[in-house]
Amino acid sequence: MTEDSQRNFRSVYYEKVGFRGVEEKKSLEILLKDDRLDTEKLCTFSQRFPLPSMYRALVWKVLLGILPPHHESHAKVMMYRKEQYLDVLHALKVVRFVSDATPQAEVYLRMYQLESGKLPRSPSFPLEPDDEVFLA
Repeated sequence: MTEDSQRNFRSVYYEKVGFRGVEEKKSLEILLKDDRLDTEKLCTFSQRFPLPSMYRALVWKVLLGILPPHHESHAKVMMYRKEQYLDVLHALKVVRFVSDATPQAEVYLRMYQLESGKLPRSPSFPLEPDDEVFLA
């Protein structure tokens, strides 16, 4: 028996017993080895198959646009994102919208409001219905 027929036998067997992840993991690894990740293929793959937990965060960050498709810029972009987070957090503390005692969900809401240009003039203004949903 050749190596290829053994592999096919195994993959058919795994599919019958419900373990479909063997070939999909290899396919995903091939997709992730490219210098420039193909977001269309990653999107299609993530819709058709479950993502292994070891690659899930990376794939979703690329698909959501948090990370660029080029591998060599991932570390630099994450450094910029962390700096951006710290700058926005510092700005909110300076204008006294948040403090160290503010719940994390409210901090994220205020960061979102500041980034989207919807920060109210005062922290005492009542929250909009969309803001209530954000906090929930």
